[in-house]
Amino acid sequence: MFSKYSAIVVLAAASLVATPGAAQTLFMNGGSVFNETDNLGLVRANYSSLQVGGRAWLTKNFELQSSITVVSEPSIDAALRFRPLPSLRLEPYVYTGFGLLFASDDFRSVVPVGLGVQYELDDQWAVHVEGAGMWTIARDGNGNARTVFGLSPNLGVSYRIPKGFFGQRKRALAQNDLPEQPIESGSADADVPAIEQTVERRPTSSRRVVESISNTGTRSARKALIDERMSTLPDGMFIMGLADEDPLSLQTAGFKRITVSSFKIDRFEATNREYREFLNSVDPTSREAMLPDSSIWKDAGFRFSWTAYFRGDRYDDHPVVGVNFEQAKAYCASMGQRLPTEAEWEYAARSGREGGIYPWPGFEARNDRGEYMANYNNGRGGYAADGYAFTAPVNSYAPNEWGLYNMSGNVAEWVEDAYSATYLVLSDFNPYHIDEAEGRRVVRGGSWASDEFYIGVGVRDAQGVAQASPYTGFRCAVDEATEELFLSRPANSRPVQDVTVPVEESSSEGGQEEEQGNQ
Repeated sequence: MFSKYSAIVVLAAASLVATPGAAQTLFMNGGSVFNETDNLGLVRANYSSLQVGGRAWLTKNFELQSSITVVSEPSIDAALRFRPLPSLRLEPYVYTGFGLLFASDDFRSVVPVGLGVQYELDDQWAVHVEGAGMWTIARDGNGNARTVFGLSPNLGVSYRIPKGFFGQRKRALAQNDLPEQPIESGSADADVPAIEQTVERRPTSSRRVVESISNTGTRSARKALIDERMSTLPDGMFIMGLADEDPLSLQTAGFKRITVSSFKIDRFEATNREYREFLNSVDPTSREAMLPDSSIWKDAGFRFSWTAYFRGDRYDDHPVVGVNFEQAKAYCASMGQRLPTEAEWEYAARSGREGGIYPWPGFEARNDRGEYMANYNNGRGGYAADGYAFTAPVNSYAPNEWGLYNMSGNVAEWVEDAYSATYLVLSDFNPYHIDEAEGRRVVRGGSWASDEFYIGVGVRDAQGVAQASPYTGFRCAVDEATEELFLSRPANSRPVQDVTVPVEESSSEGGQEEEQGNQ
């Protein structure tokens, strides 16, 4: 028998989500309850009600709600809310629950079933209107149970607790300011031991930040070896491009099964500080040709200083922008590296996961706690809704399972391939697309100005080789087997050689002459 005291314990435990440390949303409702006439006089015909409580996400669509309702006497309530369209500003929902009312002579319980509509005023505040059927179960002096049906309309307001209160954060950040602490693996794939490493990240704000990484994803994800600057990715196969996640057919390249051999790729996008160091190493006669385009902010219509962004130390650890394709290639070549191919980039972004829209699990750019997973343009919330008005430091947000940061958003990234409208031209093994007549190269990942769709790992764009913008940066890669530039690999089903150029020969013509170097 489910006793009164057992019920009280269960509801008290559920009500813990209403405490500030656990709740993600606080709410208050005011309304009325209109009951059927009750001959025993156990329930009033109608009365006013006030309800306060909190909600916490269980999954993408379900919230657990607990509250205290005050009518003629208080009750403690728990409910489950289903939100089928959580990304809409005007959003319907349904809910049901269980509550206990405490009276002097009897013990009553309430079961509500209702529906409502919520309208978000901004990222924190929302208003809602809802109506519920309420079944009140009471016992008379003889122990006879009676069920009384009532209707309860309510109008309420809710407040999403800002990240930063109670130890929470606005963004789903990497552990930038936390002490060294390994993350325990929760994978059921116990036959393959997790690789857990402690690595040092690039200096930020004149101090070194220690990060602890545990690869807890798929079996192939655990094989990724992560060092201070680059991740070594394993051989693997994946489906390249968009499949079910593009219902409007905004992308036309299709999708293709691709096999990629092991390679290394930068964990972070190239920064302003690193690019300045590169410029200092360039021969003075070639240095001017390697400078980022200083007109990008003005040409984009932004009132912002290129000198402050690139030369000032405030943005040292932000990604370098205003760099064209040849400049990005030259930077990588100066370290004996290259740009990743388009296939390598997407393989790295997916980090061994089958399917999916983003580098993280799920179908939205925010996690179940409402935290932003990337730097992008929220639309309704504006550029700064994720915490940054434009670019973010390259170690912001959590990395994917292979330790790579900002594979979605922040800045779009140059890759080596010439643009083609379809993947049909690609080899299915280590593809690399060359088209000397094509003046555009592929850029991947979306930027701080892109919406949720365009930061997906399967979405692509193109940019002229000489074009620079405030939205585009890059990261470098290198072959794992020998760590030499572009070993012979299929490109459009034929072998090619090194097409990168040394710093002092940054033109595309110089790149064609360099092709003969390894023959």
